[in-house]
Amino acid sequence: MSDERSKRSFPLSSQERGPGGEFVYSVIGLMSGTSLDGLDIAFCRFRKEPSKWQYELVLAETVPYSGEWLERLASLVNAPGQKLTEADTEYGFLLGRLVSDFIRRNKIRPDFIASHGHTVFHRPEKHFTLQIGKGSAIAAVTGLPVVCDFRSLDVNLGGQGAPLVPVGDRLLFPEFDYCLNLGGFANISFEEKGKRIAFDIC
Repeated sequence: MSDERSKRSFPLSSQERGPGGEFVYSVIGLMSGTSLDGLDIAFCRFRKEPSKWQYELVLAETVPYSGEWLERLASLVNAPGQKLTEADTEYGFLLGRLVSDFIRRNKIRPDFIASHGHTVFHRPEKHFTLQIGKGSAIAAVTGLPVVCDFRSLDVNLGGQGAPLVPVGDRLLFPEFDYCLNLGGFANISFEEKGKRIAFDIC
């Protein structure tokens, strides 16, 4: 993962802790799936308690893509390098504008943005994956820290590129034996010999 930081301090100050002194994080998550139905924006709160993490999904919406962006995203797999780089930056600015509008309309104050981006290439067997939506562009528009590039390290370590899904499953849903994530591609995670195992299944 990379972290595009802006002016705001991070981690959170003690003034933003819960009543028991625990840290409380208010986060906007961004996701664009293979369905191309739009940008998913979720505003969540996470609270670290002694025994586990607690979470709350406060607000969520899907912003449909314009016809132009729908066509552009669908065709990027065949785009030359310069066009792909251009799209990475321009899509990042688009995400920044959509998030800024979401923040303004809902009168919220997130601490940071976690952006998955939109997948153009995903070939874990060849150790590469690409999600566009430049984090520095999102940070420039919103003025907030941006955490991004979730998949690359896991893929380079031999994984299938979903490190946050199994980690989140372990921290947020420890009472379940298995966690199944449904989408354009489905994956599963579970504990095996003290390790969290995760992989795509269909």
